[in-house]
Amino acid sequence: MDCKKKALKSIGVGLTLLIGLVFSIGASANTEIAQLNQTQKISSDGKYEVQFVRDKNYACTQCHKDDHDALKGAHATAINEKTGRNVGCIDCHSNIGPHHRDRADKVIKFHRGQVAASLVMPVDDAKNISKQNAQCVDCHAPAELRKADWTHDVHALKLSCASCHKVHPTTDPIKNIESKQRIQMCVDCHSAFEANHKRGD
Repeated sequence: MDCKKKALKSIGVGLTLLIGLVFSIGASANTEIAQLNQTQKISSDGKYEVQFVRDKNYACTQCHKDDHDALKGAHATAINEKTGRNVGCIDCHSNIGPHHRDRADKVIKFHRGQVAASLVMPVDDAKNISKQNAQCVDCHAPAELRKADWTHDVHALKLSCASCHKVHPTTDPIKNIESKQRIQMCVDCHSAFEANHKRGD
């Protein structure tokens, strides 16, 4: 009887150790993955500063979930000519500091907007439009844009790029519409602007 109790006790202890080992390996693997994505150092004020090693979008995508695969679009495969690396969140949204939540107001957000009122687009400050567009022309050279389409010259200072272009395009950079339908965008916006102007707004 004592032999059976000792054997059962040994088996129980062995299983407990085995389960503990499995969980520690799993935790270790998760820790290693997290460490591959970031390294941490303590700043002088006692907060952690994150320095990205491999996936520079890791910290952004922990909160900003990509439910629509927007980050797998055209910009996901683009190369930043200045760094020679893939384009990441900070290349466009800029000003992201080590303590992101403390500097959230400094992060550049892209949205539709123009300097004059219309029925379809909100009025925005020219400085905000200029700040957004400056991020775009950092890679999309104005000379090349003028060659591609004359509308870039006309709208450059009074309309945000995001008014006509998707910031996270999956395919075509202009609202994912066929070229035949692009003229309708112009008609819709200009008709609304004209109607608003005639009303005196």
